[in-house]
Amino acid sequence: MNPTADGHVASVDVSPRRRWLTLFVLAGAQAIVMLDATIVNTALPTLKRHFEMTESQSLWVVDAYLVFFGGLLLLSGALGDRFGRRRMLMLGLVVFTAASIGVAFSTTAEMLIVGRGLQGVGGAMVLPQGLSTLTAVFPRKDRSKAFGIYMGSMGIGMALGPFLGGTLVDQISWSAVFWVPAPVAALSLVGLTLVPATRSLQHTRLDVPGAVTGTIGMVALVFSIIEGIPRGWGDPVIVGTITTAVIALTVFILIERRAKQPLLPLGFFKQRDFVGAMVGMFFIMFALMGLLFYLPQFFQLVQGVSAAESGLRVMPLALVMIICAPIAGFILPKIGPRFLLFWAPTIHGGGCLLLLGLVLAVDTPYWIIGLALAWLGIGGSLHMPATTDTSMAAVPVDMAGKASAVTTTGQELGGTMAIAILGSFAAVMYASGVRDGLSDLPLSTAEVDVMASGIGAAYHLLPGLDPGVVGEVQSTLTDSFVQAIKRTFLFGITFAVIAGVVGWFLVPRRQRQVQATSLDTPASVSATTPSTFEDSPNGAGPLGLAARNMASVRPQKTGLP
Repeated sequence: MNPTADGHVASVDVSPRRRWLTLFVLAGAQAIVMLDATIVNTALPTLKRHFEMTESQSLWVVDAYLVFFGGLLLLSGALGDRFGRRRMLMLGLVVFTAASIGVAFSTTAEMLIVGRGLQGVGGAMVLPQGLSTLTAVFPRKDRSKAFGIYMGSMGIGMALGPFLGGTLVDQISWSAVFWVPAPVAALSLVGLTLVPATRSLQHTRLDVPGAVTGTIGMVALVFSIIEGIPRGWGDPVIVGTITTAVIALTVFILIERRAKQPLLPLGFFKQRDFVGAMVGMFFIMFALMGLLFYLPQFFQLVQGVSAAESGLRVMPLALVMIICAPIAGFILPKIGPRFLLFWAPTIHGGGCLLLLGLVLAVDTPYWIIGLALAWLGIGGSLHMPATTDTSMAAVPVDMAGKASAVTTTGQELGGTMAIAILGSFAAVMYASGVRDGLSDLPLSTAEVDVMASGIGAAYHLLPGLDPGVVGEVQSTLTDSFVQAIKRTFLFGITFAVIAGVVGWFLVPRRQRQVQATSLDTPASVSATTPSTFEDSPNGAGPLGLAARNMASVRPQKTGLP
């Protein structure tokens, strides 16, 4: 195993066997991050009751992770390029594990939310390194297969998370779900010894001002959306955070335009296929995260199943992804990304949301929901390998860390904004239904206010109410909750269709056959021109040095129409 300098890319000439072992280890690291992200969903109803959370606090249990995760991805990708991707992976796993253990000792909702934010920091350090390492290790012809398997590992985390979380909540306690990452992360740290060290030799500066302003802007923006509806848009706190978000994000863009080695190379956004893949992922995540957030709560709080059974009920989506994502990676070169990125969100995503938005009720048979989730899993299997391969092939390998971070940021920003916006929308619909339904019952204003704040908090009041009204109150609570999430699902269809339209118009019909060697390389050229650089394990060649020198300093214009 001899390190070789391929242009300005630090690469390692590894055997095919070690290449696939590297994929296995990196897929395991991603599965850990996804496991902890989804394990909370089935534990959330128990957390609501244990900490007597409002709906806003319960949203922040999820959003605290996503906000810091998304806000730090760009910096993490740049750090991996500069200091080594394997090193960042190791550090990220340590931070992630320590934060998970800290969350398990939380005594208040606020402590739990802070711990979740620290978990997001660790997750942000882990995830970009996987895609950038795979891009550097696998030749272009094998990359879509590797990405398909890598995305399939996301399904493993999604499948195990809800079931494992529910089982631990039922059999032990809510805190047990946050102990899970520790032993798994320890195994991953051992496995990282098999992963070759890769980094960029070109990037020697860190865009710290960009990272600071970008993170502040994103945190302030999401906070404003989550709290804006319940507090009111004229509230001084909301006005202040919106102003902070606008100023910080404006300064961030100005910094990135002038930086010699920007955290976010704006030239990425002059590549139509890169933009199409990233924006499509943003909208499909926006459409579907509301569903993934609310279904476990529906099973437990409305249909009354245990947390473990709730986890089992969402598994069809993840199990289908585990099987179909690798298949999608293998067929991508033959079918092309445009077909997959159009049909996956519009037919599978929109179809699932439409079905559940129309038929979901307190007594909906599970087989209908299970079929909808399996149908959605097929769509996710088609979409994720195609977006990943398309976006990562559109930029030079030398920028793989930043490209991976930008791609993942688009995905996570979609999920974060979805939970913020759709969650706030559902909270208002729920509160309105509760107030209308309880208006004629002999309840105090304080009791109605508590029950309108969230279904978890409402259940704490039921034992103390007059037995003669408990049945009607509980029926109002569940009906209001179901109607709120049904409207959320129907609202999400719009974004699923937008994701499909973006894929159709911005993503090329045929897959890129050659890795881009500069931000000047149009998809229409690299998809048809024979490669003279194919033997390179990184898909780059002798012309890459000069092209990447130019591309990394200042964004270049694309040749795409």
